[in-house]
Amino acid sequence: MGTTGKTRGFIVLSDLSKIGPYLTDLRARGIAVLAVSQPRGSVMVQRGLELLGTAGHPFSELADVALLDGGDLSGIVDQASRWTADYDITGVLVAAEVYVEAGQVISDLLGLPGPGMRAARVCRNKLLQRRYLAEWSPKSVLVSAPATTAGYDGPFPAAVKPLDRESSIGVRLVDNAAALAAIVEALAPGSRILVEERVRGREYNVDSIVLEGKPIVTLLTQKGTNENSTEFFVELVHTTPPANLDEREAGLIADAQHGVVDRLAFETGFAHAEYRLTDDGRVVLMEIAARAPGDACLPLYHLATGQAVEPVLIDAAMGHATGYPPAFRRRGRQVYFDHAPGTLLDVHAEGTGEVRPRWLADTTGIWPPLRPVDEHAPAKLHELFVLKKRGDRLLPITESSSRAVTAIFDAPLDVDIDAVEAEVRRAVTIETEPAR
Repeated sequence: MGTTGKTRGFIVLSDLSKIGPYLTDLRARGIAVLAVSQPRGSVMVQRGLELLGTAGHPFSELADVALLDGGDLSGIVDQASRWTADYDITGVLVAAEVYVEAGQVISDLLGLPGPGMRAARVCRNKLLQRRYLAEWSPKSVLVSAPATTAGYDGPFPAAVKPLDRESSIGVRLVDNAAALAAIVEALAPGSRILVEERVRGREYNVDSIVLEGKPIVTLLTQKGTNENSTEFFVELVHTTPPANLDEREAGLIADAQHGVVDRLAFETGFAHAEYRLTDDGRVVLMEIAARAPGDACLPLYHLATGQAVEPVLIDAAMGHATGYPPAFRRRGRQVYFDHAPGTLLDVHAEGTGEVRPRWLADTTGIWPPLRPVDEHAPAKLHELFVLKKRGDRLLPITESSSRAVTAIFDAPLDVDIDAVEAEVRRAVTIETEPAR
């Protein structure tokens, strides 16, 4: 019980599939977990909704769940206020992009740590990021429909970014002014896009845990997308720590991140940014979010350092002193597999030992925890997740929701992680039936 005599509670705004580590840690602390999650969404979201209230499932340990859209600020704030009647709210944590602003408003209302109003607002808007963080940003132009011209006079190819979507959804390349004009002409009235210079270079996730305005640790993850084979920028590979970065280059990127955090007046929480490092040493901000990264980025930190990130984020949200080790002991990687479009029939794995395809969307609907191994242990495939159901239609990978199968593995730092990846890819086959 808290000092008020009420049960201690903690609000987590997250997709249900990724709430597991927070739920486990908070329940171990004797704190009730109050969840805000989406009422609709991907196959994984729908499976999670089906399992709410199921006896024996981790979701049964949730004290309460409110199914509210991220844009329903009034509904989310009202729900949080009603929870305060029964619970002494000790912290608020956002683990899904759509809830960043609502989470900050709740934190501010309840006098709890959060990233701050400026950071939350700017991180939710690509245009504001470009204007507030111009020192680190590519040249960009805002285009609204209807428009007779894009108004972009920069070089081609150029990147087109819808303002109403998260992450890299809808981001694509255009090769010339005519192609750009065609996209603008096809926009629905009132739609807005950013058109900006195409920045080439190695790309990295840069993650800072920030306490009262000070980054206590900044960690880097190497990224790989499908940009070299398509006009899209879907994330397909994450590597922690990077295998293609020296100490000087890492310092340049970390310096840029700390400058961005300072400009945003970022208070407390997780600053998740993406940067490119060009061949001439320029560090360019692609985007920044005021929440933890998605995919398996947090599990990769756990595997690579031996310590989970989620308890540290919970500590920070509660205003407790905390820390995270900056040293890596292994190298982890997550890959998403390409697939032939069509109906998903099966996923086969040969030569992977005890690791078999785990059909999350057909079974538990929640990502299970990954367990670090000894730093000198041989390369290990930890999980092979299927994020769609048998019979689902698989589309070309043009955005994150198109991805269907992913593997997570790690190896000692002196082992060639690319060679390990090649073995994993040879072992996995995705069987689809082409559309007629």
